[in-house]
Amino acid sequence: MSTKAEKDAMKLAAKKKAAERAAKVKRLIERLKLHKDITKAARVSIVKGGIIIDVINVVQAKLAQAAGFTAVCPLDFAIKDLEACKMSRLVDPRVTQAIANAVLLPVVAKVTIGHDIEADVVIEVGANFIDESEFATKDPATVHMDTKSDLSVPFICGISSLADCLKRLKEGAKLLRIKHPEAVRVDATVVKLNGILADLAKYQDDVERERWLKVNGLDESDFANLKGATDLSCLPLYAYGGICTPRDVALMMAMKCSGVFVDNSVFASDNPRKRLRAMVQAVKCYDNMEEMIKLSMGTGERFV
Repeated sequence: MSTKAEKDAMKLAAKKKAAERAAKVKRLIERLKLHKDITKAARVSIVKGGIIIDVINVVQAKLAQAAGFTAVCPLDFAIKDLEACKMSRLVDPRVTQAIANAVLLPVVAKVTIGHDIEADVVIEVGANFIDESEFATKDPATVHMDTKSDLSVPFICGISSLADCLKRLKEGAKLLRIKHPEAVRVDATVVKLNGILADLAKYQDDVERERWLKVNGLDESDFANLKGATDLSCLPLYAYGGICTPRDVALMMAMKCSGVFVDNSVFASDNPRKRLRAMVQAVKCYDNMEEMIKLSMGTGERFV
């Protein structure tokens, strides 16, 4: 078989695999909307390996759906206005409900850390995931919910260290993400990810790990799935913060993140539709430089 024929066959196989996965995800999403008792694992499988984006209205949610994003996260403010608005409570449930009714994508609702009642409210208005969020919490020392496993939807939690990862997973979180306020630029997000990688390597040593686990109120069983791990693929960890181009997405996937969170500043691009599509495509071809060059062209002026 010629080299060109081999490449064509590989491309065809890749397209077929992508189509099969898209069909599977579509079926799961339909079940998710029709059956509230779908398992947490099935919900997580819908968004894994994709991009979740913050949106402030139905128009942005529909743009994200058309571009191929895997979930939307309602906000009632633009990320660029974060300092001005000083958000400290739950997004108006009407915003979450309107978006949930307008798109087929799973909806991720941000709630105040440790606030069980807010979690119950957003589930009732259509949320499919709960993000126990630092955006909605004034005090960073607030205790996280320990009832995550009792609720019907998976939890996403912000983290800034490997110890945070294990604590949130122990509480019942199914997905993790970098804390956005601590990484408002993509380089800061990379620093956070590299810090987690460094700790992952450091605590493979039995002596170092024993002392570290004790200090953080953890035990060997909490670290069991990470033994021998050499990259971030051992954690259900999403990158978040300053990710606004296809190259940023590709960098996070190359670092073996499970997926990417994108804030809604991307809609400020002068060509948001093209940029959104390019970012989705970058998830699949992050290691193909020829494709990445194409995706980097004509996606609008840099805006952050």
